[in-house]
Amino acid sequence: MAALQDFFSRNRDKVLILRDYIAGWTIALALWTIVRNVGVTVNAPASPEVLDNIRMILIFGPLAGVLFGLSQHKLEKYLYRRVPLWRLGLYGIVTDIVIISIIFSAAYGFFKNVVGFDQENVTFIDFVTNPNAILTFFYTIFVNFVMAALRQVNLLLGKGNLLRFVKGDFYYPRVENRIFMFVDLRGSTKIAEKLGHLAYSQFLQDCFYDLHVVQKYGAEVYQYVGDEVVLSWRVRRGMDYSKCLQAFWAFEQKLEQRSEYYQQKYGQVPVFKAGIHLGEVTTAEVGEIKREIAYHGDTMNVASRIQEKCNDYNKTLLVSEYFHSKLHLNGVCKAELMGEEMLRGKKDEVNIYAIIRTESSSN
Repeated sequence: MAALQDFFSRNRDKVLILRDYIAGWTIALALWTIVRNVGVTVNAPASPEVLDNIRMILIFGPLAGVLFGLSQHKLEKYLYRRVPLWRLGLYGIVTDIVIISIIFSAAYGFFKNVVGFDQENVTFIDFVTNPNAILTFFYTIFVNFVMAALRQVNLLLGKGNLLRFVKGDFYYPRVENRIFMFVDLRGSTKIAEKLGHLAYSQFLQDCFYDLHVVQKYGAEVYQYVGDEVVLSWRVRRGMDYSKCLQAFWAFEQKLEQRSEYYQQKYGQVPVFKAGIHLGEVTTAEVGEIKREIAYHGDTMNVASRIQEKCNDYNKTLLVSEYFHSKLHLNGVCKAELMGEEMLRGKKDEVNIYAIIRTESSSN
């Protein structure tokens, strides 16, 4: 069980993409089968029975989901922002043709050996040039386009929020218990003056691209505000709160691994600081011209103010006492009480802790 959880943690993004694509393609194939077989006379080499159609859905839905899902994952991981748009389009076309060829080859074997053709000596060429197969080809292209588009909309809204939008969860304000981490670039003003506007924007692009490592730890990106990014986690029963710390450390480690790149291109390596707090917030859909999901509440203000104290204490990661009380450190890190602070906009003082990685956890 622990090994399975570790595998999911390390491959979280890939697993979620495959889950969504398998479900989407299975539904799409089921709809196609119903439309093409219920009350419609189809001129095709084979006439599958109901049981054969069910087998086909259960075999080729997951098969298409896995193939197209892996293709989408590889595209996002290795090609986005690294190649021009026309090459992305070319990659998509070539990949679609290859995957569809694999699926059609498997489908030919399925109909030949399981269902049986209505005519003798039906070749693979006859199978793929049949009008029904041609329609299936264009339907496959359409479904893959829709799946990829929904994937991008989900990323734009924040992972998991597309379904919540469809369900209408954000039409009326609702209270949620969430963790917020405000992550900010240290020395941003000096860096911007040194690099200039364009180079500084590219610098932030690279930094926030490297931030993708936090996905492994369940983090959601709520907002990018200048050189600051706000990460969030929805609090769930049995949650491991140390995942939030690990997400920040993974980001730090990623920047360290790419330090040579940053040094050569920008003349410096970025360093970020973060503040964490948790509590109740109000969640609602706001805006008419441009709609987005917004979180309101004192929890966010406290997290932001704690992050501002990083410079005062010369620390990179500070947390509130309430968040600290939820942590089980287990030797991974140690907490140091920095003292009580009267945060801007607060009436009561707040205890702030610095979280420091132990040497054993950083190896």
